[in-house]
Amino acid sequence: MNNKAKNFLITFILMMIFDLGYYFIVSAPNFGRELTPHLGILFIGGLFFGPYGSLGAVIANLICDIVRGYTITSTIASAFISFIISYMAYKLWYTKDSEKHILTRPRLNSTYNMIYLLVVLFECGLLYSTLSVNLIEMFYPIDLGLNYHIGLQYFVNFINFGLVFSLALILISEKKDFTYTPLPSKKKYERLNFKIIYYLLVSFTVINIIFEVFGDNYNVNIALTIIVMFLLTLYNIKPINKITTIKYQSIPEKIMNFFVVITLIVLVVEIVVIFSPIRDVLSELLHFIATNQQYLIMLLIIDLIILLFFIPALILLNHIEEKVIDPINSFSKIEPYITKDKKIESDSILEIYSDYTTQDDEIGILSRSYTNLINYNNDYIENLESLEAEKHRINAELNIAHNIQLATLPKETLDNDFIKVKGYCKAAKEVGGDFYDFYKIDDENTMITIGDASGKGVPAAIFSMIIQNSIKLLIKNELDPARVLNNVNNQICENNTENMFITLFLAIYNNKTHKLTYANAGHNPPIVKNGDSYKLRDIDSEIVLGVWDDYEYRKHEIVLEDELLLYTDGITDAQNVEHELYGEERLINYLNTHKCDDIINNIIDEINTFSKDEEQFDDMTLLVLKVK
Repeated sequence: MNNKAKNFLITFILMMIFDLGYYFIVSAPNFGRELTPHLGILFIGGLFFGPYGSLGAVIANLICDIVRGYTITSTIASAFISFIISYMAYKLWYTKDSEKHILTRPRLNSTYNMIYLLVVLFECGLLYSTLSVNLIEMFYPIDLGLNYHIGLQYFVNFINFGLVFSLALILISEKKDFTYTPLPSKKKYERLNFKIIYYLLVSFTVINIIFEVFGDNYNVNIALTIIVMFLLTLYNIKPINKITTIKYQSIPEKIMNFFVVITLIVLVVEIVVIFSPIRDVLSELLHFIATNQQYLIMLLIIDLIILLFFIPALILLNHIEEKVIDPINSFSKIEPYITKDKKIESDSILEIYSDYTTQDDEIGILSRSYTNLINYNNDYIENLESLEAEKHRINAELNIAHNIQLATLPKETLDNDFIKVKGYCKAAKEVGGDFYDFYKIDDENTMITIGDASGKGVPAAIFSMIIQNSIKLLIKNELDPARVLNNVNNQICENNTENMFITLFLAIYNNKTHKLTYANAGHNPPIVKNGDSYKLRDIDSEIVLGVWDDYEYRKHEIVLEDELLLYTDGITDAQNVEHELYGEERLINYLNTHKCDDIINNIIDEINTFSKDEEQFDDMTLLVLKVK
């Protein structure tokens, strides 16, 4: 079943229950002489269930009127009036012209909506009672003497039951939204035209009431009735241009809903009071308004008590709304302007907050805090943008430094008839303190070196490049690795204000003698393969370069028959997710248990498998010399 059919059936069934059902249960007389709760269904039929709700209520009311013995012509005329009044409630709510208050389905999210609901109810009740009395005059002239009381009875019943049913449905719709929400129309219209129609409608209704009370001209009443019905029909074609859907329950709405619950409780208490001895006292006071109209007197008593409760409560709620709720709603407008990592660009928001900054209360404190927060946030974002630009500049420079450092390393493998030398270096950051180098000194000798400067990043990279260049300059005239290290060490110690140091292994391989002459300055011992197995060379590491001037490094010699592997501690200190170190023992074991066609890439793959997703924290460098 679609929503239109549901809306029709709901109001149809409700009208049958409160009109025909009430008629048979209490044998209620016609012409509204007693309680007429079905008038409230006409109001909520349009307001909550839209055009199809109005239609369902009116058709059910038409059937009930026929069953109750009204004439066909009066029933049809009454049905037309009922429909345009019920539809009027729907139109008045969804076409209200208010720039300050957003337009939503019937819900009490502000005192404005509460007051506007009462205004719509009053207007519809006044129009319905006026037109209904005119119909009675036209179709049942024998009852002319009852017009004043009948009109008042219709009006009071419409207001009371319309209010009770509306408040109840608003509370229910907060739990499950069943209200008919129209789609906005794209039709453009002139607001002034409908304002003129509205004011004409109000004017002719007032004139009609005056003639009803003070005049008895039948033809004038008919003319006024036709004019009012015509103006109502014109107003009901006013397009609905905007609807706002609110998916949360605001603070004002929670307060108003609590207020509605209290109001309904007061109504129940009033009904109890009506059937108590107090009723007789109040009846005497209101006797001059409605003689022999017991039910009308009861409803007027209810209205009097409601007014005594309602008006002060609404004034109080309106004060709370202006002083507390409206500022909070203003503060909530900041949400659309908040974007991650961006400034809050809205002068209008700051202007709203500035309206409250001078207040010497919690709202003032909150307003000043919000204003400061926005300004501080924008200042922070500006600084962040500057820092981000600086970061991009530094990254660009680091990228250049990275390329420069790569350029200092050998670009190609050294491969000749005697040996093959290959290296690998990967910095933990953009640049690092590890380096390796190799080149032919002459036809017989080849220099190889590997180093690891203290620290990481740019300082370590610069320091290692200085050492690398120093070795290149010294090795041209000195083939003794120990003496070269002595000279480099003294150069560093002369002006080492930053107390930096470097581990370094320097060797010279002779093609003819197969001797490897080397000196070590605190670096990891080399791995040597002579025969079938790799072994860690047991040597004295001595001290690192840069900590002890005039230190005399020692020269060592070995016969290299097969292979030499040099590495930095980034290889052996690699960690896995359990924070275990890879270690030299694991490296030796891997080399001896695996056939390595490409030893460097094989070792790197092994390290990556061991470390898995653990981040590299140190520079990793390998250098391999293989004798042919």
